[in-house]
Amino acid sequence: MTKIINKIIVVFTLITGYLLLFQAVITAIEIIMRKVFNHSFQGVDEIGGYVLAITASFGFAYAALRGAHTRVDFLLLHLPLRSRAVMHVISAVVLSLVSSGMLWYAIKALRETLEYQSIANSPLETPIWIPQTFWLAGFVIFAAICLFLAARAITLLFQGKIKLLEHEFGTATPVEELDELEFERESSS
Repeated sequence: MTKIINKIIVVFTLITGYLLLFQAVITAIEIIMRKVFNHSFQGVDEIGGYVLAITASFGFAYAALRGAHTRVDFLLLHLPLRSRAVMHVISAVVLSLVSSGMLWYAIKALRETLEYQSIANSPLETPIWIPQTFWLAGFVIFAAICLFLAARAITLLFQGKIKLLEHEFGTATPVEELDELEFERESSS
C-alpha cells in the first residue's frame, strides 16, 4: 500500500515540478519581453500565484510521505525507544489533524468560490474554482497520506512493533544522514 501511495505522490510531485519549470520559463520570457520589446504578457504573476499554491499543497503531501516536515528532535534522540515511539505516534496524529484542518478550510474556500462564481480581478479573469480545484486536490492527498501514516503509527504501537515504528517514523541521526548521503553519492558515480 505504501509503495502505491509513494508512486502516486511522486507522479504528482513531478507534475508540480514541471509546473514550476513552466512558470520559471514564462517569467523569464516576460522579463525579456518587458526589457527588450517593452511589451508585457498579462497574467504571468497571476499564474505564478496559482502554481505556487498548487505546488505547496502537493509539496506538503510529498514532505509528509518522506518524513521531511520540520521536527525538533534534538531531545527525541535521547529518549528511550518506547517513549520515542509514543512521540512519533503523537506527531503523526497531530500532523493528520493539521492536514485535515487545512483540507476543511480548502473545501470551504472552494465552496464559497463556487457559490459567488468568483473570478480573478485581473486581465485573465480566471474562474477561481479552476486553480482552487487543483489546490484542493493537493490537500486531499496531503490529508489522506497523513491519516494513513497516523493509522500506521498507531497500529504499529499497539502491535508492539516499536523498532519498526522507529524505523518508519524516526528521524535519522546526523551520522545516519551522512552515511545515506555518502551512499547516494557513491551509487550515482
